[in-house]
Amino acid sequence: MTHTLDSLGTEQAIDPVMTRLAFDAAIDQLTQPAQVTVTRDDGTLENAATPCLLDQLVQATEPGTERSGTSAPGSRPPASLNALELVAQISQAMRTALAALGRDLFGTSRRERLAGQVRVWASYAEQWQFDDPDYLVFAAREAERWVAAGRAVLDPPPRFRLRGHACPTCGHTTVLVWSEIDDEWVRQPALGINTERVDVVCAACETRWSADTWERLGQVLRAQQRETLALDCE
Repeated sequence: MTHTLDSLGTEQAIDPVMTRLAFDAAIDQLTQPAQVTVTRDDGTLENAATPCLLDQLVQATEPGTERSGTSAPGSRPPASLNALELVAQISQAMRTALAALGRDLFGTSRRERLAGQVRVWASYAEQWQFDDPDYLVFAAREAERWVAAGRAVLDPPPRFRLRGHACPTCGHTTVLVWSEIDDEWVRQPALGINTERVDVVCAACETRWSADTWERLGQVLRAQQRETLALDCE
């Protein structure tokens, strides 16, 4: 069973042992390769290892790995801004934390990759468990937040496109989105439903509406359209 701090409760004092379990589980998800089952063309199943979550995030910062839909022109999209921001946050946190522990990331030796830095930081968990449980709670929450944010970047929730609708804010009906399958820019509807947040988002201007707000807005627009048609017929 994977423990998280949310499952341990916040009203009572958190047990350092349980907090350590939650921290270790999050660190494993960040730094350990994952095993996946791959179905071959002949139907056979094969186990394969994938890079750890942090390595995947670092790879996502390379040009050509943008996952969001934007209308910006170009032959290939830039690196994922979400991945860049998250990797920068974790890198800054490691620089600060490891410096406080007497570790110099900018010394003469070869610099450890980000996953290695996190493992070095996590190696002090036993010390925090006994000497500084408050910091262990903080570290566990940060690690769990990085896991959740990383998975959201690498595996974003599906969106259902709303074809034929113009964004009420920017007026766009479509945007250009890079397709990894076609290896080129393709045009898709600008408006889509984010199934995780249950809202409508415009990929062109990033405006969001709750589902209820969008429904009411649609009713108003349809009423205005009927009024316009009635005036044209007079």
